[in-house]
Amino acid sequence: MKHLDLLNYSVKNLANRKLRSYLTILGIVIGIAAIVVLISIAQGVNDFIMGQLGILGADWISITPGSMRQSIMGSYLASSGKLTINDGEALKSIPGITDVMYELQLMRVPIEYKGESAFVSGGGWTAKIFEFSSLLEVQEGRAFKENERHVVVLGYRVANDLFKKKVEVNQVVTIGGKNFRVVGILAKKGGLGATMSSMIAMPIEDAREILGTQKLPNQVDEIGVRVAEGYDTEEVGEQIKAKLRQLHHVAEGEEDFRVITPESISEMVNTITGTLEVFLSGIAGIAILVGGIGIANTMFMAVMERTREIGILKAIGATDRTIIEIFLLEAGIIGLAGGVLGLVLAALATLVLNYFGVPTNITLELTLFALLFSLVVGIVAGFFPAKRAAELVPVEALRYE
Repeated sequence: MKHLDLLNYSVKNLANRKLRSYLTILGIVIGIAAIVVLISIAQGVNDFIMGQLGILGADWISITPGSMRQSIMGSYLASSGKLTINDGEALKSIPGITDVMYELQLMRVPIEYKGESAFVSGGGWTAKIFEFSSLLEVQEGRAFKENERHVVVLGYRVANDLFKKKVEVNQVVTIGGKNFRVVGILAKKGGLGATMSSMIAMPIEDAREILGTQKLPNQVDEIGVRVAEGYDTEEVGEQIKAKLRQLHHVAEGEEDFRVITPESISEMVNTITGTLEVFLSGIAGIAILVGGIGIANTMFMAVMERTREIGILKAIGATDRTIIEIFLLEAGIIGLAGGVLGLVLAALATLVLNYFGVPTNITLELTLFALLFSLVVGIVAGFFPAKRAAELVPVEALRYE
């Protein structure tokens, strides 16, 4: 039989058993749809995070106190440390560093406005923070300036949703028991910028005044540096580590600080989403396995039901290879059809997920993988039934009732 004849013959056989074929295909559809949707979510999350990090730019390095190091027993130990403005000033001597920014964190500080009270978080920064981060985009008013005191920039939600009445620019709010004039309101943003909508930003010395004795006079919670164009942030990061080890009198591997570069963040995100992708694929793979078992079961039943037909084919000259090709082709068609329909179902599912704000990304590579995988599952599942059909003896097969 020619290959086209084999294809027509296989399609007709599947069409003669529509209900069984549809139910078998359904198992593959569910499995492929699950794999594609779950992997696309992992890829979508990765793309979303990397896109948000891209907004921050590739020319910054963040230094925070404390670190994680591995003990001789293999476990990880957290070490605490402190950063000061003196550390940041010393970093200015490193070639490639153009700007240094400082931050003090404020967690759940009381805020009052026209008799209403609530709690907000945020930070005290040097004025350069508005140049460092595009997430801090002022929509109304302006950013605070260097050496300016008792002024504050409110996040969009703080200004618009926290109190009954919107807080306007130039009005006074009480934060941590001290009066602040609102000089600006941040723009409404999504992604990482959505966090800033619920926060406040004030000069670092004002934050230090609110914190009081909770922090040492020169202590900061984060140092941010900007790297000049043409300099490698990883190389500058290594120089920062060396400088801070010298200042803090600690050996390599015993740092009481962390240096975070765009490359290290990217690597961490890829590791996390890659692990998530493998985990989700494993879960979805169970559904595919069940679908493959369904194909094998269907093909074994087909061999039993068509034993006499197989005997006739062999009697008129069909070879063992032809018989194997017939059944493998039928199994492959079931698998491929399930793959195509599974992709359609996955595409519809991702549209729904996107509507609800869940990021997804069905790539061409993922599409081709799903189709190839479904075809391979079908062929592998149909191999042993096809082999069994080819091994039937024509005389015995013709006597089968």
